[in-house]
Amino acid sequence: MTAAAFWILATVFAVRLYFVMRWRSSTAFLAATGVGVFGLFTTGVVVPEATIDAAMGGHNVLHLVRNLCVTVAVWLVREGIFSAYSEGDGYRRQLSHRPAAVGFMALAIAIPFTFQRFVPTTSEYLPENLNQPAVFVYAVVYMGLLGLLAMSVLTVCLHRQDSRPVRVSAAVVATGMTLIVLACTDEILFLSLEFVSAGHELTSILYMLFSPLFYTGVLLTSFGLGIPPMVKAGRHFQLPDRTALLVLTLMLSRSYWQFGPTTWLHKVGESFTTKDPSGRLYEFMIRASDHRIAPARKPTPWLADRVLTSVQSRFDGDPCSLHSELQTKAKS
Repeated sequence: MTAAAFWILATVFAVRLYFVMRWRSSTAFLAATGVGVFGLFTTGVVVPEATIDAAMGGHNVLHLVRNLCVTVAVWLVREGIFSAYSEGDGYRRQLSHRPAAVGFMALAIAIPFTFQRFVPTTSEYLPENLNQPAVFVYAVVYMGLLGLLAMSVLTVCLHRQDSRPVRVSAAVVATGMTLIVLACTDEILFLSLEFVSAGHELTSILYMLFSPLFYTGVLLTSFGLGIPPMVKAGRHFQLPDRTALLVLTLMLSRSYWQFGPTTWLHKVGESFTTKDPSGRLYEFMIRASDHRIAPARKPTPWLADRVLTSVQSRFDGDPCSLHSELQTKAKS
């Protein structure tokens, strides 16, 4: 699951980088995704953990680096969420939203880590070293801070939003952050029980629950943050119109215009490249009307008929309809 999270998050980072360069989307979200990708990289999905940790001295310092990356990433997500969803910028005056805050968090996590009795690199660092109070404090402080940051993001996401894409984005991010809060709570319970050597069977269950909760939360949060720029990109490239045009061209153009195979393939390609897909859809609507009153017409395929109905409703209906778009283009 960690490997899947890494590659999906890396893809999200590449897409967000394009959005930032193309439309200047939130750099906080881009930075959060980039730091998150680096943090997941340190889990050994590409280069073995032992190799990376050996380069850092071979004493599980990689564990600290990874946790600091996750903390910084969630803090950056929090800043981006507050910037996007809050009314005004009064929140910036709070200490927890200043860059120094993430520095204090890093120190609170790192200082207990330095007081432990260091051991050679191990993939089971926490379970094998929880008998050390310093390691226990380090892990609990990290999980506690991470849970508080996630809870803060969750609270903001529950505020009412006017835009539908933002509402959907906030709901998905809130779900992801809820899972992260549950994962942090689960891990703190596991650490506490393991530290006092109580409930071996329960600790095993808690230990197994953490990864599914945490990494599913990370993936949902990443997906939720990507919804608004994806919607913006879809509108810019007119993806709904191009998809409808492609379906109609594939299924109806040969019967409507008696195109030969070569011309038909050319028209299919133009569905992706035309600068005015709404105008082409209008041509299909006119042909469809003529086709309906033809004395010996062939029945329209079910999928094409559904697409025509959808396009017609857009043409007749809302302020963003095809009719409005075509009128605007005619005046310009």
